Amino acid sequence: MSAAGYSPSGAVRAFRAATAEQIAFGALAATIFSLGFSIVFEQVFAGFCLLMFGVALFKGQVRLRWAPVLGLCAAFVGVAVLTSGFGPLGSLVRLWGRTGKLCWFALLPAALALAGGLERSRPLLVAFVAGTVVTGLKVCVRNPVQAWLNRSPDFLTALIDKGSMKDGQLLMLGMVIVLTVIGAAIRSGRRVPVWLWLTLTLQAAGLMVNFKRGSWFCAFALGGLIVLMHLRWRAWLILAAAVAALLLLPPVQTRLGQLRREFNPEGGGRLTMWFKVAPRLIHEHPFGIGYGTLTPRIMRSADRHVEPNRNHLHSNVAQILVETGWLGFALYAAWTLASFRNHFRWLARARGESQTAQSVAFAFLLLFAGLLLNGLVEYNFGDTQLMMLYAIVMGIAARQALPSCVP
Repeated sequence: MSAAGYSPSGAVRAFRAATAEQIAFGALAATIFSLGFSIVFEQVFAGFCLLMFGVALFKGQVRLRWAPVLGLCAAFVGVAVLTSGFGPLGSLVRLWGRTGKLCWFALLPAALALAGGLERSRPLLVAFVAGTVVTGLKVCVRNPVQAWLNRSPDFLTALIDKGSMKDGQLLMLGMVIVLTVIGAAIRSGRRVPVWLWLTLTLQAAGLMVNFKRGSWFCAFALGGLIVLMHLRWRAWLILAAAVAALLLLPPVQTRLGQLRREFNPEGGGRLTMWFKVAPRLIHEHPFGIGYGTLTPRIMRSADRHVEPNRNHLHSNVAQILVETGWLGFALYAAWTLASFRNHFRWLARARGESQTAQSVAFAFLLLFAGLLLNGLVEYNFGDTQLMMLYAIVMGIAARQALPSCVP
């Protein structure tokens, strides 16, 4: 519809004419769009999606689909709730506060049922990238302004403190998707639209200003893979020059220089948590201490060098193993491997289809790989927004891997 022909009443009529299944899919797209900039919007859209999905099921407009990842998801959630309620450090008191966010994994069966075919997976990818553009604008404007207004002890330190693990990962993932599209266009000889370069620039700027090193390294690793697969040697030179220029910036050097403390087992950082705190806790509690029960007191009782006020181990692997034990970790590993299998099946099927279908399948594979890669050095599996993203991406890949993925 053109701008001249658009009217609010027409939009209302279109909404009224839409089925519950179509509305649920629209809410799913709105959820993945708003992940990076509004926890209120994303939860409202996600809740509305699940509500309309239930209505569509009741009306017979959509049906539940089965995939192994769905069973593994339910099993993991069950173990997590049981450990949180009955584990050695668990309790039924405030159980909902510790495990309530696991309910958002209900988006997995919703995405599994709603996201069939390229005409559904591609708009969700576009919605996610559009959301990262808003996130990039937010980070580039808000973080420096807030750091300047509260320059304690100095502007650079305040700016680094404003960085968000969630924002860094979303921007990194958005860059990976855009690089995938650009690489495919260059490889096929097509002209890359200016708006794609502008999108990539804004995402990269937001990623730098956010000052999260794990997201930097993941962007470099996955971006380098895309360049290696799709682009020519000139692109490699440009990428190498850009990285070298960034490394010369004093703020970047300062942030990377702080890694020395992380690599010191006595420094209280990640190595302390991974090689001292986690082994001790899992040795004492092989069935897990309880999902959501790790506290700064427990961590410092395991090793007094741990940084104060830390309630997570900065790693999905370590956190899940400590909180849910070997059983929970085994389910998490099987769940992850099953989802990887779905992504590779989707990619293999897309090779016999269009270039767009191949690019979408590869972009979702890298999106999932980026989440897991960053999850090795951050506990992103426990972040509500990223948990939603995990669920949606796993559901989409599971649907595309089914023998028939028609809506």
